[in-house]
Amino acid sequence: MKFQRSTLILVGAAFLLGAGVLIAESQRSQSPTSTAETASTAPVFTFAETDVATLTVDRGSETLVFEQDDEANWQMLEPENALAEPGAIAFLLSRLNTDSPLQTVTMQADQATDFGFNAPVGIVTVTLNDGTEHELILGGPDFSGSANYAVIDPDPWPPAAGTEYSVLVVTRDVANGINRPREEWLMPVETLAPEAGAEDAAIPDDGETPENPVDLEAAPESPAEPAAPENDGETTN
Repeated sequence: MKFQRSTLILVGAAFLLGAGVLIAESQRSQSPTSTAETASTAPVFTFAETDVATLTVDRGSETLVFEQDDEANWQMLEPENALAEPGAIAFLLSRLNTDSPLQTVTMQADQATDFGFNAPVGIVTVTLNDGTEHELILGGPDFSGSANYAVIDPDPWPPAAGTEYSVLVVTRDVANGINRPREEWLMPVETLAPEAGAEDAAIPDDGETPENPVDLEAAPESPAEPAAPENDGETTN
C-alpha cells in the first residue's frame, strides 16, 4: 500500500507539532511559576506602621537603618544620622502591610537562582515594638517583568537542600520602594529667605547715606589762602 506524498507531509507535520507541544510543556514544568497556587487577599504582613520600632533596608551596596520614636517621628541612623522622610518609609511599609501578593508559587531550594535570590534586589527587616522581627527578601522579576518574587521570614536561609519554599509574587512597587535614591529617604532641608528689611536695618537711617563716606577727623585740613595786602591809600610807582 502506497501513501500519497501529501499524506506523508501531513503525518510529518502532525508529528512535529506534537513534539513541539511536548517540549513547551516540559519547559513550562521547569519554570519558576509552574506550581502556582491561588492568590491570597491578605497582605504580606499584618503589622501596623505604628507597631514598627526599626526598619532596615539592605540594598547590597548600602544598608539604611531607621528608627521610630514614641511620637511616630522617623530618624535615619545609618549610613548617616538625619531626620527621615516619613512618606518614603510609609510607602514601603504600606506595600508590606496593605498590598496583597499577586500570586504564590512553590520553589525548591535548588531553584533559588532561577528566582533571583542569589542576588536579591533587597532585604527588608522590620523589628516591632514587642521585639518580633520580620524579613522580606526580594528576588528577581517574574516572567512578566512587572512584578518580583519574594520570600518572607524564610527558614532556613540561604536555602537548604531538600527544602521547599513558598514564594510570593509582589508588585514592582516593592522594588521601587527599596531602590529610591538615598536623598529621597531624608527630610528636605528648607533654605530660609532673609527677612524683609533685614538688609536696610544694617544701614543707619540718618536722613542721608553718602555713597563714599569720609572720615572727617582723618582728612587733612586745606592750607589757608594768603591774605590780600591792605590798601593804605598810597600808590606805589
